[in-house]
Amino acid sequence: MYDRELHPGAAAWLKSSAVHLIERVTGYLAILDAHGIGWVRVESDNPSRIIYGGPHQVVVA
Repeated sequence: MYDRELHPGAAAWLKSSAVHLIERVTGYLAILDAHGIGWVRVESDNPSRIIYGGPHQVVVA
């Protein structure tokens, strides 16, 4: 876990290798679509400064 007070603008990203987690997002996106709520998928080879790294995600500031 990262310190939200130390890194208030931090964001969690799923790693592209976490396919089993990324696939689960599809159902949530369908709910957003059904309610006319826009969303954007963002991918990056260099998301920012990594403050936490795990097997399936990184948290960047």
